[in-house]
Amino acid sequence: MLDFIKALDEDEGIRIVGGVKNHENGGFIFVGYYRGSYCVNICDRIWNPKLRKYVTGEKDEWYYFDTPREAFNFVQKEAKKPLRAWLY
Repeated sequence: MLDFIKALDEDEGIRIVGGVKNHENGGFIFVGYYRGSYCVNICDRIWNPKLRKYVTGEKDEWYYFDTPREAFNFVQKEAKKPLRAWLY
C-alpha cells in the first residue's frame, strides 16, 4: 500500500475498510494527497439496506502527514485486517 500512497495524484485516493473502535462498523479510511501533504479521513461506515452496501457516514476525523510513510504507518494501525482497499 505504501507504493500506492507514494504514487497518489491530487485527483486520486484510496478507500480502506477501517477497524476503528469509535466509528460505526470500524469506519472507512480515505487517503489522499493535496497541496503537498497526505490527508487521511476517517468516517463512519453505515450499512444501507436499500442499496445493500456500506456507505460513508458522519463523524469525520482528519489527519495530515508530511510524508507517505507517516500516512502509511497511521493507516496500518487503523485498518481492519486482512486489508480491504480500493483505488479511485
